[in-house]
Amino acid sequence: MRANKIIPIFIILILFLSVAIFGQSYDYKAMKMDEYKAELAKWQQREADAKAALAQEEARCQQTQDEMASTQQQIDEVWNEIYGLLGTDEAGYKDFLSQLRNLESELSGFVALSPENIYARKNEIQGYKDRYQAFLKDKRSLGNEAQGILARIKNLIDEAENKAQPAAAGRYEVIRGDYLWKIARKPEIYGDAFAWIRIYTTNRDQIKNPDLIYPRQVFRIPQVAGPNEHWVTRGEYLTKIAGYSQVYGSSFQWQKIYEANKDVISDPNLIYPHMVLQIPRN
Repeated sequence: MRANKIIPIFIILILFLSVAIFGQSYDYKAMKMDEYKAELAKWQQREADAKAALAQEEARCQQTQDEMASTQQQIDEVWNEIYGLLGTDEAGYKDFLSQLRNLESELSGFVALSPENIYARKNEIQGYKDRYQAFLKDKRSLGNEAQGILARIKNLIDEAENKAQPAAAGRYEVIRGDYLWKIARKPEIYGDAFAWIRIYTTNRDQIKNPDLIYPRQVFRIPQVAGPNEHWVTRGEYLTKIAGYSQVYGSSFQWQKIYEANKDVISDPNLIYPHMVLQIPRN
């Protein structure tokens, strides 16, 4: 019978772990073999129940994973249909979005410039508009995310155009008793009465006769020359201006300048400092 009272090492280990886990304690010396077997059977049953519960949870997890995989497959199929309608695939659409974001980033940096700098570089706005229009012609632009980025790009272009007005430094509203000479002489305008002609030639769409201006007219007051503009300085004449490399590089093309500015140049042999001349490029 002594052999029957010898408890195998692995039974002791199981009981020890069980005690450690569940906070129970046993007086092994006082326990008989039948009691050990009863306790062992109880813990073995608990272990079996735990394994069964674990297997059940694993089965549920696997079922959930299968359902997720099925749902993802359905989502992928829908997206593939959408990509097909857009004439592309996932990689092509993502590349298109990347191009849109690059343009949006460039425009954001451009709009962040001062109005003077934007005015001086306003010819770049047309390049942005051309790129925008090209994107609109792409079928991929019909995607929801693409539509959102394109809307932001359009807003940035509009903002750039608003900031690129010739009156980059501001505007001036005529009051009773004003005349161009008096306005140009104001310190906050040019501080130079002779610069009146700059106001006149910049606002030629409003001023038909420089001797006649009216209260509440709002004039643009440029501080920097814009693209395709030339501000006349003392000693210049049309052939000289046409000969500049940044203009035409040929004095024989002076007539282009004259034809584009006939509304402010009455005699091609007479131009004056501070005139703002348009330089046609076609």
